[in-house]
Amino acid sequence: MGDGLLAETVAALRRLHGASWERLRVERAVVGVVFSGVKLSDGSGGLAGTPRPEGRWLQEAPQPPGALAGLPAAGLLEPWPEDPYRRALAVAALNALSAPWLRPERYRVVADRDALALLELKAGMSVALVGAFSSYIDRLKAVSGLRLKVLELRAEALRDADRGLFVPAFRAAEVLPGCDAVLITGMTVVNETLEGLLALAAPKAQVILVGPSGSLLPDELFARGVRWASGCVVCDPDAALDLLSQGARARHLYGACARRVNLAPLS
Repeated sequence: MGDGLLAETVAALRRLHGASWERLRVERAVVGVVFSGVKLSDGSGGLAGTPRPEGRWLQEAPQPPGALAGLPAAGLLEPWPEDPYRRALAVAALNALSAPWLRPERYRVVADRDALALLELKAGMSVALVGAFSSYIDRLKAVSGLRLKVLELRAEALRDADRGLFVPAFRAAEVLPGCDAVLITGMTVVNETLEGLLALAAPKAQVILVGPSGSLLPDELFARGVRWASGCVVCDPDAALDLLSQGARARHLYGACARRVNLAPLS
């Protein structure tokens, strides 16, 4: 985790929670096919994308399966896990610890709206989508005169009809500085590429972090140029974790046990 965005966010949460930081426990933890999730002892819940297997299985952990319940919530974060699946649970815990503080008195809050509705788009603009969101690709392609590029690790992540938009993720430094708007998947929090991507975006670019994985305390995101943090708040953690265990995607959660929440600085 180092001394960057995540470390500073954990430190801020520790200060906000105060004495309760050490008392909070993991009540439930689920590693689902699409999303992982955590419910804490104060009733807060958080989600994060589950990494693609890519031939790797969960490494042997200090705690055997079933032993996470009852552990200190901070124990999922410190030390920051190297294993990608444990890291998904760590990000889910980070988001759960953030949930009580995502309030209108701290941030500008726009609930139940899709992130694309927050962008100011017009013909001639250059837009980068980091992560192959098919629904976003369709809607951005429908904007006349928009120049769209989709950064992904593999071209196969895009549908055949969209392959012409593909740019390999390793070319981000060539693409992002020239973009007027950048939408970044919250999965970059889990795979630890977010901070490097934010550093590449132009200072005046409209930068939005999108998806449940990016539902963390957003102060450090704003400090690094994010205009909107478009994540979610889990309203019913038990129902959400039950759905995650059955392969639920974000669309199955919204309106049932989670709400879209878009956050921006108050000023």
